[in-house]
Amino acid sequence: MEQPYAPSPPIIDLNPSPWWSWGVAIFLGIMVALAALGALALALIPYDYIATEYTWAEDPGEYPANGSKEEQDGWNESNEQWELQQLTQTLLYEMEEEVPLQLTLFAGVTLVGIGAMILLARQNPNGFKLAYVWLLFSTSSNIYSTLRYNALMSDLAQFFPEEAVSGTYQVAASIGGTLACNLTVLAVLITCAVNSQPKHLEESGFHLYHPPPSSSLQPPPKD
Repeated sequence: MEQPYAPSPPIIDLNPSPWWSWGVAIFLGIMVALAALGALALALIPYDYIATEYTWAEDPGEYPANGSKEEQDGWNESNEQWELQQLTQTLLYEMEEEVPLQLTLFAGVTLVGIGAMILLARQNPNGFKLAYVWLLFSTSSNIYSTLRYNALMSDLAQFFPEEAVSGTYQVAASIGGTLACNLTVLAVLITCAVNSQPKHLEESGFHLYHPPPSSSLQPPPKD
């Protein structure tokens, strides 16, 4: 007599996919590479050379107190252009002075990112902790750079008062966009970190499962 068909219990694999870690490592590699290109461009911009060579106004000299109205108006216009040029050159020199600090911040963020990449490639759970540190440093660095360059540009606002208010909104929008983007990245990191952990399933006669591999992720056996 033919025996009735009895389906075998489903096999449940509790081993986490390595791509939860490898995917984050690849993402960090892309972000570090893009940041490296930005740092290279920053290092190659000759701010001091531009400040020295790019001129468009001449010193108008002393104010013609005894001159005609046309001469005085012409002097006022020339003096305004001269002051704008001086402020622009000062801004460029200050931006040149900022380059070493910006490169130092980049180097710190990059080292943390590379460390996280190595650990994640080895599926070490500490890689996610280091990825959180990388995200914190990257966010702080971006916000600092935005505020710093906005402060450097503030002296030029007197020549473009109509742009002063819009500039404030642009800074707020830039910081808000940075926070929103990095909060999304944080959510993805948390999701990947949770799913990279071995799953725990109570033993049952209704299913079979592959035990997770022995590694640093597993607790030591109980006596």
